[in-house]
Amino acid sequence: MSTSVPTLCQGLDSLLNGGLTRGTLTLLFGDRGVGKTSLSLQTAVSNALHGSETFLIFCDGVFPAHRLLNIAGKRADVVSKLIHVAMPSSFAEQHKVLERFEVEVDEHPLTSLLIIDSIDSLYSIQISLSNSLERDGQISENSFILNKHLGLVTNICRSRKVAALITCGARPSEDGLSEEPACARLMGYWSDNIIELSREADGFYLKPLKLKGRNQRGKERRLHYEITDRGLVEC
Repeated sequence: MSTSVPTLCQGLDSLLNGGLTRGTLTLLFGDRGVGKTSLSLQTAVSNALHGSETFLIFCDGVFPAHRLLNIAGKRADVVSKLIHVAMPSSFAEQHKVLERFEVEVDEHPLTSLLIIDSIDSLYSIQISLSNSLERDGQISENSFILNKHLGLVTNICRSRKVAALITCGARPSEDGLSEEPACARLMGYWSDNIIELSREADGFYLKPLKLKGRNQRGKERRLHYEITDRGLVEC
């Protein structure tokens, strides 16, 4: 079995030395509509086309099955059998799904990829449900739980040699000059690679902010991409 999972976006795979390395965690972040889910799905399709299984945890409403089928094209029947989708409806259920994955990865020896799309979505909903008097305590408590989620994912991926791809939203950085991942400190601590996806006046851009084992010079490159029916394609 290959040591990496190609994303099918050639420029990104080049930056990542062939794709998502097994045993590492890669974070994609950006605002809605920049292609995070599309890139996640095409990576799952890529993994299936290599005969490997993917566990995909979708935390942002109804899973876009039609999008997965479009990306898979004529191989949809083969691909769908190798991608196992879970859709937790609460932050507590998200935790249970991750704990169950630790067992299921041993029951599925062909597993080489875990995807958690919008890992911050149910976290944010949980915070929004608390009233103003409870909010500080809820943020602290749920941040602790999110930290456990990320730690659990990292430990499983490293011990079982599974690649992890996680997506989250963006927020303004402290200096207000750029954007950073939601829950930036936690995400930055656990992630081996951090990739920003953004929409600018002349199109979509992908920029690596952190690459495992790469110096600052390797992070200066930006990729101009477009979102198509088959996923993200470098322009």
